[in-house]
Amino acid sequence: MPTEPAPPVPAAPADPPATAPPASGGEHPQYLEVWGDTVVGRHLAVSVVIGIGVSLAALLLSDWAFSSFVANESLAEAYALLVGIAGCVVAGVICGRMFRPKRIVVTDASEDVAVGEVIAALREERQGLGSLDDLPDHTRRELEDLGLQPRFAAAERENTGATS
Repeated sequence: MPTEPAPPVPAAPADPPATAPPASGGEHPQYLEVWGDTVVGRHLAVSVVIGIGVSLAALLLSDWAFSSFVANESLAEAYALLVGIAGCVVAGVICGRMFRPKRIVVTDASEDVAVGEVIAALREERQGLGSLDDLPDHTRRELEDLGLQPRFAAAERENTGATS
């Protein structure tokens, strides 16, 4: 049993240390989920501004240009609208080049375990795992392309070996 008193705990400094990351998220961007994809909030906002600026400028400038030499006003507006839509596509290309994807898809050994678990779950189903010979050609090709055909073939051999 210690008889000495515990050392005093120093008081926390009032200001955060200089090495702490900024609260604004400067080092760690704020991610948002939009339409099933993960995006950086700041990049999304800049992309929206670029999209509005480029497409609206294209629409207004082309409306002014077409109305000066196209006799039919509704036809000039239709052409201007097409140019405005093309401006949206141009803005999308600009933003796509400015803000590259942040995700890196990595496959590792845990996927191998997950595939094994799925095959085991299929084996437990009422219909069982089945046979690769019963599959349509396009499904067999897809399994080969994904590198899963050998796994299913091995599971099929184990399944038939266990029942005979």
